[in-house]
Amino acid sequence: MDVDFVLGARSRIRIIRELYRASELNTTDLARRLGINYSLLEEHLEILKEAGIVEEHRIGRIRLVSLRREPEILQLAKILTELAAK
Repeated sequence: MDVDFVLGARSRIRIIRELYRASELNTTDLARRLGINYSLLEEHLEILKEAGIVEEHRIGRIRLVSLRREPEILQLAKILTELAAK
């Protein structure tokens, strides 16, 4: 997957930063925190999952998403979070 495409959307950057801060969130809470509608969140999450940045699992009917715990992904998320704080 093209890194420029994956990281080229502001909402995807915000998803990465929010998941870095929260560790794991259900999709409804994530959409609410970001102030985006659920269907748009789903589109962005699908791209991030295909890129291997985000993973999801279910507990009953609740979908939980988190960053993959790969060092490179966590470093990327840390850098994006720190840059946003400046």
